[in-house]
Amino acid sequence: MLPLRCLFAFHGATGSLLEIKRLDLPAGSPPEQVYYWLWKPAASHSWQRLDFAAMQTEPVQYRRFAQGELWFDASHARLQLAGAEHTLPAGEPDGWQASVSAWLTAA
Repeated sequence: MLPLRCLFAFHGATGSLLEIKRLDLPAGSPPEQVYYWLWKPAASHSWQRLDFAAMQTEPVQYRRFAQGELWFDASHARLQLAGAEHTLPAGEPDGWQASVSAWLTAA
């Protein structure tokens, strides 16, 4: 299993959203190889990488991806993807590390 750290995690009835950091890469590796925002819809068995475009931290945490937008704080996230909006409470899904590690290894 790859060494990973979960930086942000949201999990609810419609899916799971994580920001993870790979801990197995050498210092100075490009950020896009180290940090991943991943989305897994509840009906899916696979993670989808969200392509990071921009961020803002004030007045609220905000991330823009090629696929949509995310607003979040310590308690919940609001994710807009493909015309659908998902509200997810903060929390890690069970087994995320093994699942994400397998997905990264296969990619």
